[in-house]
Order: sequence, then C-alpha cells, then structure tokens
Amino acid sequence: MSDHSNQSLTAREMVRAHAYPVLAALSSLSLVAIALLQIPQAVKAHRYNRCVDAQIKLRQSNALQGQDSPGKLIYLKAVQHCEGL
Repeated sequence: MSDHSNQSLTAREMVRAHAYPVLAALSSLSLVAIALLQIPQAVKAHRYNRCVDAQIKLRQSNALQGQDSPGKLIYLKAVQHCEGL
C-alpha cells in the first residue's frame, strides 16, 4: 500500500489492510445477484396482476349495475382463470 512507504507488512496487517475492500466488493456483488434473481419473480407477479385486472374488467361488465366494486365471485373467477384452473 502507498501509506506504508516500502516497509514489509505482517500477515495480520495485510489482512486488516485488505479485508474491508474485499468484503465491500463481495457484499456489492451479492446485492446485485439478489436483485437480478428477483427480476423473473417480479415479471411473473406483474403479468399475473395485469391478467387479474383484465379479467375483472371483462367480468364486471356483465355484473350487477348497482355494484361499485367487483364481487367476491368475480374476483375468484378472475383468479381461477389467471392461474389456469
């Protein structure tokens, strides 16, 4: 290291000098890996939510006119359709 002006370091001093940068790089890489592994799950959840919303809109057009929100049966049928059952 440039701070030590050409003096030889003991093993303990070498570990202390290099442990923080190595651990920081390792933790940064692990955070990036975790974020990349969550992308497929997030895409699947987004598509599922869009499917449920679209099914509710389709089924709600035939629902009772006085109803403001979708009923439980409409929601359950939308979920059933999107899960492929």
